[in-house]
Amino acid sequence: RKFNMTVDELKKLNNLSSNLLKIGQVLRIKNSNDTYIVEKGDSLWSISRKFNMTVDELKRLNNLSSNLLNIGQVLKIRN
Repeated sequence: RKFNMTVDELKKLNNLSSNLLKIGQVLRIKNSNDTYIVEKGDSLWSISRKFNMTVDELKRLNNLSSNLLNIGQVLKIRN
């Protein structure tokens, strides 16, 4: 529901045959034009440059108080 996907879409995108998940398992999700999924090596600076934003805009839009990001984290990139 959070990413506006069905269970079947999520399973297909991640090549899953079961509905069972493991703690810490990373799943792919549909990426809309107004979000970005953090990848290995990304930083707020590199993401902000990619989308022609300032780091402060990116942090404010995502209610971030820290510059730390997690792989797989979903960031808003447009209002």
